[in-house]
Amino acid sequence: MSIEPLGPPGEDRRSSRAVGRSVTTAAPTVQGTLVQAERIESLTLHVAAGMPIPVPRQIPAPIRDLLARDRELSDLDELAGTPTCAQRPRVLVVSGMSGVGKTTVSTQWAWLNRSRFAGGQLFADLSAYRRRGGVATADVLGGFLRALGVHEQFIPTDLASRAALFRSRTADAPVLVVLDNADQAAQVRPFVPGAAGSVVLVTSQHKLSGLVVDGASTLALRPLDADESYHMLVDDLPDQVRAALPREDVAALIDLCGGLPLALRIAAARLAEAPRWTAQRLRDYLSDRKHRLGRLAVGGHAVRTVFDATVANLQPRFQTLYRRLGLHPGPEFSVAAAATVSGLSVPDTADALEHLFEANLVEATPVDETTPVDGLRAERFRFHDLVRLHAQALADHDEPADERESILDRITAWYLAGARAADTAVVGAARWRSTELVTTDWTGPEFTTAATAVDWWELERQNLLESVRTADRRGDARVVLAFCEALWPFWHDRKHHADWVEAHVMGVRAAVRLGDDVAETRTRNQLARAHVELGQFDQAAEQLDLALAAAHRSAEPRAVAVVRESLGVLHRDREQWQESIVEFERSLRINEEVADDRGVALQLYHLADVLVRAHDPHRAITLLDRAATLAKGIGDDLTTARVDIILGAAYQQLDEPDRARSALERAVTTTRERGQPVKEAEALRRLVTIVGPDSPESAEFRRRLRGLTGVPE
Repeated sequence: MSIEPLGPPGEDRRSSRAVGRSVTTAAPTVQGTLVQAERIESLTLHVAAGMPIPVPRQIPAPIRDLLARDRELSDLDELAGTPTCAQRPRVLVVSGMSGVGKTTVSTQWAWLNRSRFAGGQLFADLSAYRRRGGVATADVLGGFLRALGVHEQFIPTDLASRAALFRSRTADAPVLVVLDNADQAAQVRPFVPGAAGSVVLVTSQHKLSGLVVDGASTLALRPLDADESYHMLVDDLPDQVRAALPREDVAALIDLCGGLPLALRIAAARLAEAPRWTAQRLRDYLSDRKHRLGRLAVGGHAVRTVFDATVANLQPRFQTLYRRLGLHPGPEFSVAAAATVSGLSVPDTADALEHLFEANLVEATPVDETTPVDGLRAERFRFHDLVRLHAQALADHDEPADERESILDRITAWYLAGARAADTAVVGAARWRSTELVTTDWTGPEFTTAATAVDWWELERQNLLESVRTADRRGDARVVLAFCEALWPFWHDRKHHADWVEAHVMGVRAAVRLGDDVAETRTRNQLARAHVELGQFDQAAEQLDLALAAAHRSAEPRAVAVVRESLGVLHRDREQWQESIVEFERSLRINEEVADDRGVALQLYHLADVLVRAHDPHRAITLLDRAATLAKGIGDDLTTARVDIILGAAYQQLDEPDRARSALERAVTTTRERGQPVKEAEALRRLVTIVGPDSPESAEFRRRLRGLTGVPE
């Protein structure tokens, strides 16, 4: 049998002979030409020349305008290239966390660009074909081939043959293939069309790094920023509803939704039900962290459901790590910290985190390569706020209570060990410490330099404060006090006053609960110092009165000495010079009696500082010389640098600029090496006044000051 095209009217028609042996009954839906017969002796067929192959148009039309994603649509334009310059099919992967809007962005782009794909547009949601063990890729290909006009009888049964036929049927004109919800690179490769200029647009909760190795381009879709979130939340609301929204409540709702488009659209759907749902009511409704995920749901759309689906596709051991990380005190963590939660080795934890990263359940936050942290030059990871709530909910539901407590013990002990190691690296072993009875089997990070320890403190700042909060919630008073003691130098030197005050309020409560007079003295004293620096002198005086009473009850002379020192600081900042000198001298005598060389050096430094402020530089220099000798004797470089700063000020008052500059330059060097930017800036400011504003050195000092403070000096 042969089939000849039917030419124009009047053209000769030809025939041929053929014998058909066996045929099957035609399917009820047939596209194209089909001949069925049991036996044929002679047959002439007339087929219209150029009968078109049907062109599929499967891209779903958007039902709403896409808001706040113009930049991403432009990025896809660039990645896809122009139709005229495309020399090969392109694979584009749009990845991101659940609910971030991958499908919306991809289908919007596909709809806007459908006219450039003359060979057709194909769409498949691979989640609908997902079976245990993977996606039924052959089934999807079969559907595409049928849409391209291939009759069921001629569709091969095996995947490789179907993929080859697909390439053949898409070789003549550019085709757009949209694959929604892919989770493996292997699911995508068979769908690359044969024609140059074709595009395969893939959405996935996974990064599909294997496709990147093949040459695919990627677009990582992130949560919206505050402005973008505002537009997504309010732009589709009725005018009267939008006009009545309080700006403060809208900002709070944006924060509660974490920039996640799905969450914002759910919130917008609630607001559209005004007056039943006011912004204030919705804000209060979503503020409950324990129930927020469950409440971000409306009309079959739910944030928790999409997160559940993502986690369900993980291997069991990765699910375990994910939910246990929900117990970590803060949203960001190092690999070493995660290992204390996971119960795995650090290398195994790093490998497991890569799987969570690939699934867009955690984000990577690179660390400055010049700063070794936790002994590693490695990435850190963090949760999106809503993902973290989901992990916490799974931990509460799936982890036994005793295991949850064990995890909290381990991670809190690890951060406490790190805080103590940093305290020792920065301040030295000579500092008076009173909570060493709190011990742990865990070894935290180790630090070879003070600057590295300060960098770790700063990097882990939020986790350290959250660890104090965790210990307070669990009623672990000794751990709260141990954190307050270890972190006091950090908060004091870096001026993190909010953290400082909050932690020490908890510390005072813990000390009172234990009836520990020494601990109460120290926490009230350190809390008072924060109030002094904030200019809250009355609150500082109140705390110091209570601290002094506790110190006398304790019969610990060093406890009395630290309060006397702080009273001297309070009077100094009130410019009550004589009262300040009296208190520092009292503290000095106590430190001399207990033979605390570091305490003696500090009180001499404080006394000299007040004398310089009171314009008595000669006496100040005498005290500073003694303080420097004591500090060097115990290897306390930080106190030595402080002494040098006041020594420079004293020599400046005496109009001895060379000696002043020498002392201040020593202080700059030491404070930079030890990661003390506040003291380094103080020394640089004094150097600027000594060398004069027009000197070349002054310009360099001001440049370094800008680097420390971020503002022109």
